[in-house]
Amino acid sequence: MMERRKDTYYKKAKKQGYSSRAAYKLIDIDRKFPILFPGMRVLEIGSSPGGWTDVLMERNPANLVCVDLSAGKGSDFPINIKGDITRGETWERIREVMGDGFDLFLSDAMAHTSGQHDRDHGASVNICNAIMEHCNGFLLPGGTVVLKQFQGDMTGPFVEKYKKMFRKSYITKPPSSRSESSEIYIIFSRFIPSVE
Repeated sequence: MMERRKDTYYKKAKKQGYSSRAAYKLIDIDRKFPILFPGMRVLEIGSSPGGWTDVLMERNPANLVCVDLSAGKGSDFPINIKGDITRGETWERIREVMGDGFDLFLSDAMAHTSGQHDRDHGASVNICNAIMEHCNGFLLPGGTVVLKQFQGDMTGPFVEKYKKMFRKSYITKPPSSRSESSEIYIIFSRFIPSVE
């Protein structure tokens, strides 16, 4: 298992000072679908161990709120919230610190894997649904959402359900993702808030 962890990206992350190899997934996504820019307001979900946070901090965000089940780093910036994104109280805590809203939702969150594909796929879709249900009221007009999901039979219906809220949608698998993993990243861009 240790040998598997110490692949090219693992070693590269250690050399370049990133907290995890996941940093290169965000770098790859941004290279293909430019989503990061200075001064943006970002909600990062599933932020531990911090690879994506490292990349985001290099881009000088105006606001960065990091949410994870594990404890935060304890700094004033980025703002760290320990919580479960599928629970309403976590979203209330996010609301308290979000300012006017977010330009970008980024989620690398994943439930503890069981090794059973259907179960893990379902758990990942559940997390993605919880995030997408909070676009209105949290994501600014024209905003972007990037979600990790284990690909499966619910992926297609999931994308069809939510792409109506955006002008563009994409599915990608970054080169830095392990080839044996079923993980993909779903990108929704140019958010159109619903009028209620």
